[in-house]
Amino acid sequence: MKDCVTCKYKSQLFEKLTEAQSEEIYKTKKTVFVSKGEMIIREDEKISSFVYLVNGLVKLHKMDRFGKDQIVSIAKPMDFVGLLTIFSETEYNYSMTALQDSTISFVDASLMKRYISENGTFALEVMKYISTISDDIIRKTYAINSKNLRGRIAFVLTDFTDNIYNSDTFDMPISRKEIGELIDMTPENVIRILSEFRQDGLINLKGKHVEILNKKMILKIKDIG
Repeated sequence: MKDCVTCKYKSQLFEKLTEAQSEEIYKTKKTVFVSKGEMIIREDEKISSFVYLVNGLVKLHKMDRFGKDQIVSIAKPMDFVGLLTIFSETEYNYSMTALQDSTISFVDASLMKRYISENGTFALEVMKYISTISDDIIRKTYAINSKNLRGRIAFVLTDFTDNIYNSDTFDMPISRKEIGELIDMTPENVIRILSEFRQDGLINLKGKHVEILNKKMILKIKDIG
C-alpha cells in the first residue's frame, strides 16, 4: 500500500506537509469503506477527525427546524468533507452520507491542528482551501436562488457534468427528491422539468442514467434561466 507521500489520491493540502508529517498521518489515519446510503457522520456528533474522501461521493446535509433535510453540498474525491466546522465548532453542523460506495480516511483533528501551528505553509493552504469552499457555497447558493425552475435543473446538470464527473454521460447519484433538496424544488417539479428537457431533445434520461445531448442549450438555459 502506498504511503501518504506518494499516494495518487493525496490532497493538495498534504503536499504542503513535510515528509515526516505525511508519514505520521499515514501511520495514524483510519481508512474505511462505506456503502452507498451509509451515514458517515451524524449532525451534532463531536468533532474528532478531519474527514478525507479518497474515492466515491458524499453529501453534506442538514435538518432544518421543520424536519426537512437539506443538501448543503456534494463532496468528490480528494475533498476534505465538512472542513468549515472543524475550527469554529466542537460538533459537526452537518451529517455526511455516502452517495456511492466510498473510501474515507479519518485523520486525527488534534494532529492536523498541530501541523497548522507548526507549518505556516500548510496553515496558509488550509486557509485558502476553506476560503475556496466558502466562496463556492456562496456562489452556488446565489446562482440557484436567482434562477427559475428550468435554470436550476440546467445548473445542477452542468455541475455534475463539469465539476463532478467531467463527462456529459453519467449516472445521477441522487434521487429526484434529493435534487429538489439541493436546488430548493419540489420532487414533482424536478420530474416535470427533466421530462421537458428529455422531450425537447436536450437530454436522454433512462432511470438514473443521464446523457446530455445539447450541451450548448443546457448552458444557455443555465445562464439565462
